[in-house]
Amino acid sequence: MSFKDGLTGVANRRMFDSILDLEWSNARRSQQPLSLILLDIDFFKEYNDCYGHLRGDDCLKLVAQTLGAAATRARDFFARFGGEEFIFVLPETDAEAAEKIAERCQELIAKLEIPHQGSKVSDCLTVSMGIGTIVPVHGDKQKDFVDLVDQRLYGAKDAGRNQKLSI
Repeated sequence: MSFKDGLTGVANRRMFDSILDLEWSNARRSQQPLSLILLDIDFFKEYNDCYGHLRGDDCLKLVAQTLGAAATRARDFFARFGGEEFIFVLPETDAEAAEKIAERCQELIAKLEIPHQGSKVSDCLTVSMGIGTIVPVHGDKQKDFVDLVDQRLYGAKDAGRNQKLSI
């Protein structure tokens, strides 16, 4: 079974699940923070409708390549979560540091200046993000944490997109 996304070349959801298992255990054992950033390309369906699926695929590849450079430490992990969603697993990263990485992601995407006529928030491609940080203890569940970060992503989208939501 492959751990690489066939389109973008970055790690896939299966690899994310394995890394999260490992880093969750490490964080619980060491009582260190673990952060996740879940990103979604804003209005990607409209992007595909406007420019076609081949350009959409090229866009996903470029976004994946660009975001992969946003977190630079050896254990920082980046994967395609599904569709137009990407995720970071950031071991030993507190909420403040995770916010800085999220800001770097937004800056890197903005610098690409990918035209997006179908977007309702910008003439260029943007991303929305959910951010979460936890020091897991016995009884905490990975799924609940990922769901919380996903809820924050959808909160950022509901609040107008092209932003990040963490609490």
